[in-house]
Amino acid sequence: MPARDDTLATPEVAGYRVEMLLGRGGMGEVYRAHDLRLDRPVALKVLASRFAGDENFRARITRESRLAAAIDHPNVVPVYEAGDADGRVYIAMRFVEGTDLRSLRRREGTLPPERAIAIVVQVAAALDAAHEHGLVHRDVKPSNCLIDGRGNCYLADFGLAQSPVELAEASNGRALGTVDYVAPEQIRGEVLDGRADVYALGCMLHECLAGRPPFQRNSVAATLFAHLEGGPPPASAQNSSLPPAIDAVLARAIATEPSDRYATCGEFVSDAKSALGITPQRAAVSRLRLAFGLAGAALTAAAIVVVWLLFARGGSSVTAATGSLIRIDPARNAIAADYRVSAHPGAVTTSAGRVWLADYREGALYRLNPADDDVERIPSLGEPRDLTSLDGTVYVASDSATFLTGSITEYDAVTGVRRDGTDLLACSIAAGDGVVWAAGCPFVQRLSTDSGRLRVIRTVQPPFARPRTGETDRTSLRDMAIGEKALWVTGDMVDRRVWRIAPHSGRILATIRLPFAPRSIAAGARAVWVTAPIDDLVMRINPATDRVVATIRGGRGVSGVAAGHGAVWVTNALDGTVTRIDPETNRVVATIRVGGVPREIAAGAKGVWVTADAR
Repeated sequence: MPARDDTLATPEVAGYRVEMLLGRGGMGEVYRAHDLRLDRPVALKVLASRFAGDENFRARITRESRLAAAIDHPNVVPVYEAGDADGRVYIAMRFVEGTDLRSLRRREGTLPPERAIAIVVQVAAALDAAHEHGLVHRDVKPSNCLIDGRGNCYLADFGLAQSPVELAEASNGRALGTVDYVAPEQIRGEVLDGRADVYALGCMLHECLAGRPPFQRNSVAATLFAHLEGGPPPASAQNSSLPPAIDAVLARAIATEPSDRYATCGEFVSDAKSALGITPQRAAVSRLRLAFGLAGAALTAAAIVVVWLLFARGGSSVTAATGSLIRIDPARNAIAADYRVSAHPGAVTTSAGRVWLADYREGALYRLNPADDDVERIPSLGEPRDLTSLDGTVYVASDSATFLTGSITEYDAVTGVRRDGTDLLACSIAAGDGVVWAAGCPFVQRLSTDSGRLRVIRTVQPPFARPRTGETDRTSLRDMAIGEKALWVTGDMVDRRVWRIAPHSGRILATIRLPFAPRSIAAGARAVWVTAPIDDLVMRINPATDRVVATIRGGRGVSGVAAGHGAVWVTNALDGTVTRIDPETNRVVATIRVGGVPREIAAGAKGVWVTADAR
């Protein structure tokens, strides 16, 4: 196996013979390996060498192994061994060959009740076992539910699991799992117990039966708001083949207040089986069909091992390109091209006549040359959340605490992507005026732009006051843009503010209170533009007065925003349209139907570029 920056140069680690790389993430890699002592295949997690000296990372990996090993249950992925060999921290775990619930759902859509219960009952048993050990998983979701060829289901990734005492001591319990399944008390930063996992399991069963999570919205902010409001839609209304009795069961599992939920996951699943009319015989038949279905699909282990990584997802798995990258001709207000590029197209930017697209779910980047329609897929480290470019270099923000940067020529080279680490969990990145800034929680950081190793050269922490207690705390930063002589950073759905920051010094120049919860921000056309998806509005900020001077009604589910080609462009996720706003009059002058679920948007490279999921 050839050596590279973060790839093992040795064919053997602590008695495990490395056979092949299964996946690479921002914090390390997973290999298929052979246990030379016990003659069995294993999945070997290895911490990246550049993090091996970081005691926090080492402690996190070691802690995950201990948590999983402490739960001796047939539906928890077993940990065989954890240790340190030649300075590399590793975990050897059972090699599970099959798929995960997320991939199964994506491939087959809504699951028959018997199949859904056959999976969820096993996850429930694993969770109840964890709760008996005083642990809360906190990140129950389909991609953490692994299914082998015999229909056995395993709960994986206890990297977020903590005891209630630890939750109270760590950041006031504010760390979140995945937003489609996160309990309201987790969003509010309260102390958690096993009922938070009951809530997530209820959301997951609702998704299996109804086809989508109960509170899925077009943005993270709107999804969190829906969780807090409560009142999930009846599953039987979304899938008419379901008996109405299941609605009351799901409503209790997904109740806003923990005291109104089931006390255990097993109790919830038992009631769900009764409501769905599933007898033990029917459940056994469904389990058998699930096993045959998985075996017939000839699925590979690589498809699931990458999912349970504590490391952020990466690798080179290929998924059907069901999403679109759409080019709008601003001269005609019409679609000029539609490329089927990625399964989950996300952030988009342009650089040197090319268009760059991030697929954070698949951990991949795509580069399009509009001149010849050539599309290239480039594996990414972690989950790329946002993109920007400056002077021919593309910068990628990843939530794996890693930034990727490479010039156009470097991406063309055989050596691939240049990788550098910082200490920020990045969700947004922006460039302009000769500088690059990244945002996450709780900082914004200015990054180096020279040819050397990517470095943090300035850190700014905007102040945040909790609306209920008035305590000084740190906020989650949603989006950012550079333009109109400033760096503009938005808060989240709770902290409805925009900060104007000096782009070179990082000095906070102004704090602007917003009337609506922000989602995306763009700077250009002599103004700053912020979308408010919950209210279907676009807010215009005058950079000279630091005031919101106009609110413009967009389509349903306004999402991304970009300024360029003499207009302001806004995607409308629920309408499947793009709105064109005249910055001189603040009026909508065109509505362009693009189809699907349009998300992000960028102006440049001979047009306006829109990413859209398939409906």
